[in-house]
Amino acid sequence: MNFLTPAYFLFFPAAAALYFLLPARLKNPWLLLCSWFFYLCAGPEYFVFLLFAIGVTYFAGLRLDKKPSRLPLVLAAGSLFLLLFIFKYLGFALSIVSRVLGALGLAIESPALSLILPAGISFYLFQSVGYVIDVYRGKRPAERSFVKYALFVSFFPSLLSGPIGRSDQLLPQFDAPRRFSWTGAKSGFIRFLWGAFQKLVVADRLGVVTAAVFAAPQDYSTAQLWAATIGFSLQIYCDFAAYSDMASGCAEIMGFSLIQNFRTPYFSRSIQEFWRRWHISLSSWFRDYLYIPLGGSRRGTARKYVNVLIVFGVSGLWHGAALSFIVWGLLNGAYQVIGGVTAPARKRARAALHLRDDGKLCILWQIAFTFLLATLAWVFFKAGSLSAALDVLSGMALPRAGTGLALFSGRRELAAALGGLLLVLARDLWSLKADPYRSLAQGNRALRWAVCLGLLMLTLICGIYGTGYDAQDFIYFNF
Repeated sequence: MNFLTPAYFLFFPAAAALYFLLPARLKNPWLLLCSWFFYLCAGPEYFVFLLFAIGVTYFAGLRLDKKPSRLPLVLAAGSLFLLLFIFKYLGFALSIVSRVLGALGLAIESPALSLILPAGISFYLFQSVGYVIDVYRGKRPAERSFVKYALFVSFFPSLLSGPIGRSDQLLPQFDAPRRFSWTGAKSGFIRFLWGAFQKLVVADRLGVVTAAVFAAPQDYSTAQLWAATIGFSLQIYCDFAAYSDMASGCAEIMGFSLIQNFRTPYFSRSIQEFWRRWHISLSSWFRDYLYIPLGGSRRGTARKYVNVLIVFGVSGLWHGAALSFIVWGLLNGAYQVIGGVTAPARKRARAALHLRDDGKLCILWQIAFTFLLATLAWVFFKAGSLSAALDVLSGMALPRAGTGLALFSGRRELAAALGGLLLVLARDLWSLKADPYRSLAQGNRALRWAVCLGLLMLTLICGIYGTGYDAQDFIYFNF
């Protein structure tokens, strides 16, 4: 069960309604039961891992509160990351060892492993480990209430794919009394509806194209490969931003606020800025709990660049147990290193050309070039292997003709995709000035109804449905 299933459309209204009707002392236990039921629907076999993460970090926090020392932190974080390694990376690590030994003339066949990957494990482990680190640093006291802490880790809107919550931002919200707010309910509903539109009409329509092209890049022309690669950049943004919007919308209806996960990332003027505006909850987690402990930028320029590469290499590995993900992460890190090294020369070039840093031409060029760099890196993310990524990139670099395959099944499909992208662009432009969901919730009633009904009708009429299509398949569910 997730956001785009009939079961969820029954589950959420019941969960939210009873939450507001119950007395204050029962609100958090009720939300915890709802969250655990939600997770059990993803697979009962996963539940023990969630309980383990909750229990280990809860008691580690209490121990750290009594006597600060590194041992509880190391044991808690080490046990959780070991768990993540076994279920997500062990097979990959064994295959690497097998290749290295094979290259040395020692032929050892890597055992085939088919371990289950517990749903959402990468997200809730990072959230719970971040809590323990915060307690160790004295940033917050340990949470005494097991129910409240378990709810912090398990909160169902963000459990499966984030945003990754912070203890100082989310935990205090479970203390404050929650009363029903029509403004919050309207804003949350519009945000959820927008997320469904962005997922079903835009992301999944683009996904049909990108899946076909990346599965057989040799069948497509250079222009088609470029179109599909750009399409994936837009698809992954619309897909993951849609999930984040739906998660935040559900939380907002119940009176909670989650971390903003996206802030118009494709309007960024550099890759460094892009990563401050893309998957913000994860990027800021790596900044605070890995980059800064490594020394950040405090130990000289060379060490700063090494730290950047380490962080982005780990980020790539977090996204997937494959060399292509590591290359994707390192490439994003290398972009930033090259950008830092060449910054003085680029500044002199702009001055020689009499281009102001805040001039429209300069801004548009930087946005376009940043989008191009991010798009080329996404090839490694999407392709699934280094060889497949290189096949796509070579087809993009060396002009060739395809076999005549069309990217879209007809003009209506193309029009729906382009129309949806124009609406995404309009929403992003609006969000630069104000929160579009709050503005609609507090603004003109006729406009609000027109937007809601328009989004609903467009989603029902233009959404991607049918045999072989899974509306529950969000890209970041795989991580």
